[in-house]
Amino acid sequence: MALSYRPSRDALLNPCADPTFKIIFTDDSDESRGALTCFLSDILDKQVTDVVLQPNELSGEALDDKQSEFDINCKIEGKAVNIEMQGRNENACYGKRAEYHVAHLLNHYTPKGKSWQDIPQVFQISVLNFIFDAEEENCINWYNMKNADGRQIENLLNVIFIELPKIKQLPDDVSKLTKTQMWGKFFLYASNKDKQNFVKELCAHNRGINMAVTVLEHVSQDEMNWYHESRYWIHVSDMKTAEQHAIETGMAKGMEEGLAKGMEEGLVKGMEEGLAKGMEKGLEQGMQQGLEKGLEQGAIQQNFENARKMMECNIDFETIFKVTGVSEDELVKHYNS
Repeated sequence: MALSYRPSRDALLNPCADPTFKIIFTDDSDESRGALTCFLSDILDKQVTDVVLQPNELSGEALDDKQSEFDINCKIEGKAVNIEMQGRNENACYGKRAEYHVAHLLNHYTPKGKSWQDIPQVFQISVLNFIFDAEEENCINWYNMKNADGRQIENLLNVIFIELPKIKQLPDDVSKLTKTQMWGKFFLYASNKDKQNFVKELCAHNRGINMAVTVLEHVSQDEMNWYHESRYWIHVSDMKTAEQHAIETGMAKGMEEGLAKGMEEGLVKGMEEGLAKGMEKGLEQGMQQGLEKGLEQGAIQQNFENARKMMECNIDFETIFKVTGVSEDELVKHYNS
């Protein structure tokens, strides 16, 4: 029996997987072309016609330029559109990547020497399976160049982000969803067996999603598509594992370096504090000893002074020695020095 990547006979591919997302909108069928047209109409909130697929890879202007490889590249009425399904915000730089792509589109599809009045709009549409802006409540955001007061320049460069995790939090109530939010629910639930009744509701309310489901059911019969999706999820797991390993390795190294640095700093600080404390204690002891010695010498000197005054009063030596505590030898030595 040949190996099958399909879990069951009725299993459907996951539109959130990059290869599946691409094939839904680029399959050679009327349903696929209709799904793409409806998707663009719903996202741009205007009736879109004349959708023409373009090569997915754009060459750079110079040999060392970054090339752009898109999931879906097309033109609508002469306007260039790039559509991406993105599962991760690598190095937190997806915003820059989107801006680069939309600028590359404008440059690539604008003939040199064309009149400025005839420069076409370009669109970069990203379906994000991660939170791009946690502080922004809206799940669909349209970015273009504006000043601080919100006034646009010419609206040529357009970046649209659809954040699936935010759409997932919305109630599964078709009557409360916008057309774009319906597409988000489709991407999230199309392969989920427990959500098929809700997906049918989406199909009943959105003609484009109905065509997309038809395409998905068809391409899910092809074993090669399951192989490509399987390889995609392996790649995702590899990337997540590498990131986790880098985080854990960095944390371990940081703890090791932090411990070593802490021990070093602690030793230096301990020596400094010990030296300071020793000097302080030594000074204190020296002062105490000096005070005691000074008091002792002062007391001795006072005894000799008392002995002198008693001698001047012709008090007998025996009494002088007894009162002052000065011996005869000490008294003689003191006055002869």
